[in-house]
Amino acid sequence: MSSYERIPTIDEDTVQFSSSLSPPFRRANRILPDLTNAIRARASSFVSDLSGPSFPDNNSNTTSVRNATSNFDTDTSSTHLPSHYPSSVSPIPSSSPTIPLFHDMHPLLGNSSSQSSESNSKNSRRQRAINHRSTHVRLLRIIWFVALLVGEHGVYWALISRCAWPENSLWDKSNDALKQRYRVAIVADPQLTDWMSYRQTGLLLALVETYTDIYMKRSFHRMHAALRPDAVIFLGDLNDGGRNSYGEIFEKNKNRFFEKIFESKSSAWNEKPIVMDESDGTTPPYPQEDPSQDGTIPDYTNVTGHYRQLVDIPTDAAEREAIRNSGKSVRLYVAGNHDVGFGNTLIKSAMTRYKQVFGSVNYKVAVGNHSIVVLDTLSLSSNVASIREESEHFLEEITNEPPSLPRILFTHVPLYRLDTTYCGDTRSSKQLIINRGGVQYYNMVSANITRQILSGMQPDMVFSGDDHDWCEIAHSLDGTLIPEVTVRTFSFAQGNLQPGFVMLSLYNPDHKTKNEFTMIPLSSGLPISTGEGLSSVARPSDNATFVYEECMQPNQLLIYMCYGALFGISLNWILIQRFRWIMLGRRHLPERSLLARWRTSASINSNSNALPQGSTTATAISSQPQESLSDIFVSQDAESQSDEQYPNSFNVI
Repeated sequence: MSSYERIPTIDEDTVQFSSSLSPPFRRANRILPDLTNAIRARASSFVSDLSGPSFPDNNSNTTSVRNATSNFDTDTSSTHLPSHYPSSVSPIPSSSPTIPLFHDMHPLLGNSSSQSSESNSKNSRRQRAINHRSTHVRLLRIIWFVALLVGEHGVYWALISRCAWPENSLWDKSNDALKQRYRVAIVADPQLTDWMSYRQTGLLLALVETYTDIYMKRSFHRMHAALRPDAVIFLGDLNDGGRNSYGEIFEKNKNRFFEKIFESKSSAWNEKPIVMDESDGTTPPYPQEDPSQDGTIPDYTNVTGHYRQLVDIPTDAAEREAIRNSGKSVRLYVAGNHDVGFGNTLIKSAMTRYKQVFGSVNYKVAVGNHSIVVLDTLSLSSNVASIREESEHFLEEITNEPPSLPRILFTHVPLYRLDTTYCGDTRSSKQLIINRGGVQYYNMVSANITRQILSGMQPDMVFSGDDHDWCEIAHSLDGTLIPEVTVRTFSFAQGNLQPGFVMLSLYNPDHKTKNEFTMIPLSSGLPISTGEGLSSVARPSDNATFVYEECMQPNQLLIYMCYGALFGISLNWILIQRFRWIMLGRRHLPERSLLARWRTSASINSNSNALPQGSTTATAISSQPQESLSDIFVSQDAESQSDEQYPNSFNVI
């Protein structure tokens, strides 16, 4: 006979037992006496789902343990047993505590109903987790969409749209008078980033160029759409490496300036320069494209220095309104040291090329009953006669011509002032404009040339660039007070994180020829460049024919920092949610799973609560959820000893 002898068969009349049981049931035979009457409470609800194995009888008379359970459940009130019932089998006590079925006594043995319920519950939890995760992903996408919309467009609209053209409190506010205003936007040092800026190449250069161009394009587009200026004046340094760029590089930067950033084709009333150098018969009357392939440009040294205005700038109010409504404006340009060089080191070929593309470097035009004067102080600062003579000749002409309209001077380099001259509270940097220079640049025009300009031209107002930051002072010359404003850079990549531009309103219905400014206490006005006394100059207002105001652009670095902070928050949020999903899923893993060993105690307690209370086995099982088969199935030696003590006996539940 094999070690596994005949398995007992239980039917309505007989309960037969084998002389020896298989090892798993030997263990059950010992513990079942302690696990009593729970089958009455559990059998009725699980009888249809119990799928315990059938054990074949040697006489081919087989029934399942399930049937035996059912038979015993038919008459639970009876305490007598059939006559052939083994004496070792005791009836089921009515006072026995409730215990789980054998199938539920260990996590590795379970019935199909509990497995199905667990599967449905697991699928439900998985679906809730997926829905929960999808909600967080959608919320994160919405947050990023709003952040990008605000950072890439909203801040431009909010900051620039709140700027308004300045008005003099004494000006006529009627509709006809408002139409007579001439409004000029002053843009300084756009200085298109290129290989000269940071000595970059490849992908890094492409990224820097792209994002600086995008910033200026959006700022200019919003400014032009919201304010609709009559004219835009660029105060020099149009390209960072303009004076050293030739051939394809110069053409690329020129296209970036005119087409990509400042949209000349769609927003410029004049795509070509308004003012050109006058020809002496050898210089082409209008600039032609350079046909040379080696990148060199002919050195036109035989220009006369005289300019001529090719096109009359519209002055009629109705015509100007029609131009503004079409989204266009007049474009005027000032040469900068990054475009042509400075002083003795000025590059003549770069100067010639600049004139071909942007027009003359010395000229004047009349707009809004004011005379706009553009002066090339770069050439005027040279000790070389051939470089200086053109600007010198132009200044002489202006000096000999008595002013018929208020003159507003535009120069790239600021005029001379003491190094200690305060620039005003709105300056971003604590560094003042210092009288020093280097290769191809100088921070200010010399004191002698400044005196020559102010005494000869007698401007009412001076606008300059080059410094990249705001500076508002006044010059005092022989009792004449002349305000000067140095305009911020238009680009965020030129050392000033808070770029801006100036709005200039002109209104001179009475054709006034000169503006007079008064002295006021130092703390209330513009500091005087010579540092004289404790007085200052009042800003143009009241009786002045012009007023100006600054408009700030977005702080792009702050926007990028906000993006970085939001990215860090988003990443932490994703990691926290991911960890939370893992921990939630770990609570419901099968107990034999390796990952479930690190479940929280709360999840273990929730599983143990599913077992009937008051059972020692239930307590033992719940306290040891990871009990292995080796803990259940005892060795053969121990089973042999058990057989000797309990031969041919089996306590039935």
